[in-house]
Amino acid sequence: MSEFKLGLFENAIDSLNEALIKYEEGQNGEYNAYKFCVQHLSHFLELSLKYHVIQSHPLLIYKNPFAKVINDESQTIGLYEAINFLKNEGCEISNTFERDIDWLKKIRNSIEHHKFSMNTKEVEQTIGRLINAIVEFYEKHINIDLSEHIYATQYDLYHDLADTYGLQLKKAEAEIERAISNLSSTENGLQIFCCPRCDHDMMIPNYESDTGYKCAFCGNEESEDIAVKCGTCASTLPLWKMELLDRTNNGNVQYYCPNCLDTGTNEREIDD
Repeated sequence: MSEFKLGLFENAIDSLNEALIKYEEGQNGEYNAYKFCVQHLSHFLELSLKYHVIQSHPLLIYKNPFAKVINDESQTIGLYEAINFLKNEGCEISNTFERDIDWLKKIRNSIEHHKFSMNTKEVEQTIGRLINAIVEFYEKHINIDLSEHIYATQYDLYHDLADTYGLQLKKAEAEIERAISNLSSTENGLQIFCCPRCDHDMMIPNYESDTGYKCAFCGNEESEDIAVKCGTCASTLPLWKMELLDRTNNGNVQYYCPNCLDTGTNEREIDD
């Protein structure tokens, strides 16, 4: 019986190519292929970080490099341990790249442990964003041109995904610049929030949005950071600090700030 083997780097590249194949299948209507695309890409990213660690010292790939015996069954480090190694080594890891990693982990965990829902646009944004970040990581820290290891049949797709993300990001940045330039001299500045959907700092005021805000990158309009008014004192606080309640039990649902909520609680206690 023949034996099939893949080294760490070869294993990583194999997962990247499989991710691209599954992405293409999803684009052709096999939507369930998208979840395998995300899983393969997650596997590629983790192996890529481990590959960088092992270049510094082969033993550092193991959780306990000082164990009496190390073999193929010895436990290796995880994704975040590899990131900490890079930081301690002096490598500059951008906040954007760390958010990309967290983004991917959340999606993968959702696929493996819960329900999975993602439309075509979200897939394209996510995969393009991650490929863009991974290419940058390889160029800075591993000094390998990934395009040289992409299957010929997936080569154009690989570049299209990265370019699509880059183009969309530039458009969003231009929209924010226009919003800033349109501010009057009496305004203090443009309040921008981090979008909880795509994790870009691109949620800006939008008068056509029901919430008053819209992400310039992905179009999301919902965020816990958006300010709302208290139904009692009219003070304005971020949504995550408010509580939506029907205190009178007559269908009058409104937001309450912590101060008014405490006051309301005390009043109910007195009435009782």
